[in-house]
Amino acid sequence: METRISALEAANLETRDRLARIETRLDSVATKADLLDVKATLHQEINAQTWKLVTFVCSFGTALVAATYFLAKHVA
Repeated sequence: METRISALEAANLETRDRLARIETRLDSVATKADLLDVKATLHQEINAQTWKLVTFVCSFGTALVAATYFLAKHVA
């Protein structure tokens, strides 16, 4: 019986050390809520960047059409 108790106490100490190491690592692990926040922010930023790019391309295309029209009308 004594050998069993000493084996359990040794296992308890080892388990306690392992649990402390796991708890230390948990401080730097992202939670599901953190990942959802990052996902939502990333989606918003990509959406905003897409609309900025679309606006720029349309504006640049309009400017090219205006320049072509001006050159065709006035440089003859």
